[in-house]
Amino acid sequence: MSVAAGISASSRAELGLVFGPGRRFVTPADVVDALGVDADVAARKLSRWAADGWLRRVRRGLYIGVPVDVTNPSTWSEDPLVVAAEVWHASYFTGWTAARHWGLTEQVFRTTVLKTSERVRSSTVKLLDHEYLVGHVEPGLLLWGLRTVWSVDVRLLFADPARTVVDILDRPKLGGGIRHGAEVTAAYLDEHDPMSLIAAGDRLGNRAVFKRLGYIVEALGLDPPGLMAACEERASTGISILDPDGPAGGRRLMRWGLRLNVTLQHEDTS
Repeated sequence: MSVAAGISASSRAELGLVFGPGRRFVTPADVVDALGVDADVAARKLSRWAADGWLRRVRRGLYIGVPVDVTNPSTWSEDPLVVAAEVWHASYFTGWTAARHWGLTEQVFRTTVLKTSERVRSSTVKLLDHEYLVGHVEPGLLLWGLRTVWSVDVRLLFADPARTVVDILDRPKLGGGIRHGAEVTAAYLDEHDPMSLIAAGDRLGNRAVFKRLGYIVEALGLDPPGLMAACEERASTGISILDPDGPAGGRRLMRWGLRLNVTLQHEDTS
């Protein structure tokens, strides 16, 4: 088990200046501003403090302070949502992460799902031992269907329940696949206005969402008033894949314009 190395009075004073009141994360630019040193000196200080266990490196150029009472700094971490909000500023949590938050699923996933308008170099990212599934979203799609949730003093943005379901129907992978996505959809329809899914789908702009939604409602024997008719009116032409990340093949269902490459868990297959 590693422990933080001793720290001199001068280094302790410098750390206090760099972090200031309430600051969790620091960059080399913060060290430059706080201590009046050049960028190379700032980088070396951060590297030394991290090696001594007073900081952990989140990613290149970003560090987080380790609480003084932590016994094993090398494995300590912050809440994965707080870390994500610092790394991806223009972002929101969605998929199974938001579904869990809103009580639409009881399943627990290790990976945190979010969308960002920033450049996405890889859809899978690991930071401070946390795993993330990251998707890109156009900036205009960050202007609706989101709610603020506070984690102590950190503002987090979540897709609201309707946006959560529609995001999953748009890209089932975000919800753990279409089977789990169907369960999330059914849970939503138990407690929420079904037509809010139509409104959210209209704003998202992918008409394959309505194919998947209509099919799920029909296959699971659900009958929210007006929902299926609204899906039929909006379904796009051509054939879409029920689960784009599922297996190849599957029969075509012309009624919904879907290739059924996955069977829903509770689907009536008689």
